[in-house]
Amino acid sequence: MLHQKKSKSKRLSEKKIWNKLNLFQKEHKEAYFCKIESPTMNGIPDVHCVFKGYIFWLELKANPGKNYGVSKYQIVWHLKYRRAGGNVFILNQPFVDRAPKLLAVEEPGVVLPVPHNFIPVPVLDIITWMAR
Repeated sequence: MLHQKKSKSKRLSEKKIWNKLNLFQKEHKEAYFCKIESPTMNGIPDVHCVFKGYIFWLELKANPGKNYGVSKYQIVWHLKYRRAGGNVFILNQPFVDRAPKLLAVEEPGVVLPVPHNFIPVPVLDIITWMAR
């Protein structure tokens, strides 16, 4: 009896996700992404984005685990920003061979996938490009 080996998916890192986003920005002149490193503000997302006139933030995650590795500080930041009318998402892609997922923090602080028909078109364009 032959045993088939389970193929292990190659893991991605947040840095590799950023590298893909940066490549997207280089290929699309209507995109502007600015990576933020803030030791003074807990919970601020990783990337400030403008694409096709749509302004939003992205938190980059490469975590298949519970709550996708989103911290309590990030949850609070996302909720406050969204309550003020801002657009913020979590881009999670833990494995190379799987498409990225777009997530959002919903009241009362739960991380959930964004339904496909609720993803803004500019963000959907980015997700689709990254999945290729």
